[in-house]
Amino acid sequence: MILGTPARGAARLLVLVGLAWFSTSSFAATIVVYGARGGVGEVIGAEALSRGHQVIGVSRNPAEVQLDHPNFSVVAGDVTDLDSMLEVIVGAEVVVIAVGGIGQGNSPEEAVTYRAAETFVRAATALGDSAPRVIQVSGGTTLRVNGVWGLDDPTLLEGTSRHGRYWGHWLAIEQYRASTGVEWTVMTPPPGAMVPGERTGVYRLGGEDVLVNAQGESTISVADFAVAIVDEA
Repeated sequence: MILGTPARGAARLLVLVGLAWFSTSSFAATIVVYGARGGVGEVIGAEALSRGHQVIGVSRNPAEVQLDHPNFSVVAGDVTDLDSMLEVIVGAEVVVIAVGGIGQGNSPEEAVTYRAAETFVRAATALGDSAPRVIQVSGGTTLRVNGVWGLDDPTLLEGTSRHGRYWGHWLAIEQYRASTGVEWTVMTPPPGAMVPGERTGVYRLGGEDVLVNAQGESTISVADFAVAIVDEA
């Protein structure tokens, strides 16, 4: 699923699985990737580099980031800290947030995904018209399967071990929806179905419902998810 604003003030709702669609960039943007040390963030960074973009990877532990490319640089940063984010994203065209984690007390308000969205909205508001667009990776529990919302799963209720992490994804979406003048996209793979595999450039976009192929399967490779992220950028 892609959920977001293609232009300031305009909303759209699009879900993601695996239709052939591949586009090459018309210009070399500077793309900031939070979570560049993680599996998904690293693949997104590599995909953007392969298309000629300048990529700035951000990590709490930059020495552990493995990408090696002349158009790649890595900096230390905290996606939940406003001052840190403002130091990193000024001058970029796109910010990709591919992070996760549970905060203190396992509450949605402390989930890294929500805090990252809240921090970006504050940063974009401060930067005004010069603010970059943001693309944030979300979780499949925010989608619907046969009309059933993933977050209605009783194992995600308050007090359960997964509550904070997965409801944090939803709070992030709500944070963006409530924002004004922020260009944002939330991109969501099928729940539990982003898998290793070759890059084909083949995927499908949809709404808030999980998409399936002719065999009734719902899956996408990490590599093709990265293609979709950079296409959106």
